[in-house]
Amino acid sequence: MIRLAIYVAGLLISVGVMLSSDTDSPWFAISSGLAIGFVIPLIDAVIVHFSFLRIAWYSIRTWRSRVRISASYLYRIQVDNDYLLVKGKRFDQYQPVGGVYKAYPSSSGRRNDMGILDDRLLEPDEVSEGDLRVRVPGRNLVSFVRWFETGRGRETDGWREFYEELVATGILRESNFRFIKYDRIQRRYQPLRYSESAESQELLIADIFELIPTPDQLVELRELKNSTESRILWASEKQIRRLGAADDSPSQTTRIAQTAVWTIDTSI
Repeated sequence: MIRLAIYVAGLLISVGVMLSSDTDSPWFAISSGLAIGFVIPLIDAVIVHFSFLRIAWYSIRTWRSRVRISASYLYRIQVDNDYLLVKGKRFDQYQPVGGVYKAYPSSSGRRNDMGILDDRLLEPDEVSEGDLRVRVPGRNLVSFVRWFETGRGRETDGWREFYEELVATGILRESNFRFIKYDRIQRRYQPLRYSESAESQELLIADIFELIPTPDQLVELRELKNSTESRILWASEKQIRRLGAADDSPSQTTRIAQTAVWTIDTSI
């Protein structure tokens, strides 16, 4: 961000000198050349720092209020042309494997400095303790995102929710899924929106992980496709995009969460 500020300042100074100089003056040629020289890295810097610039704009908009933030990780588990979803615990819908990141006690001082409060939508309990569902003062949005991006003082691994939702429940055999490999293919910052339930602006952050199964794990996942397990759903891309409606039927018999669409729209 400092480099971006330098590029902007350099461009403004160069343009100012150019506009105040005669077109036949050597200063005009020098300043115009510098202006062009600053434009190219400035465009590159804007592209690189676009997320932070957007967060900075959100911070200005919500400076005097609080923003609800939910930071999670979601798995894309694809076998052949279908995607594995699990039944939600809070809502009657199918959703990607995954959940909210946890903050560690070591980050309590940093979070206190940012004035972070717990989420009001869920009653605190042993399960939700440490969840990164929080309310952040708008003026501290950039600070929160910078802290989140470092990965310090918070959960960064995706094993916990995978284990709790698929292995501990017996959907997948522990003997075959003692470990998993996955690739983080995208970090999404959803556009700021007003949440009716939270009665505040809301910013959703989601890391999209793609499972990389071993040959044995892939065999078991294919076997799971032939099971009658009601706690899971193998959905096609089309069914996910239609949020559960199968084929071209106008009636929706199965509800699929919007977050499932995020796992397949990773080019956005």
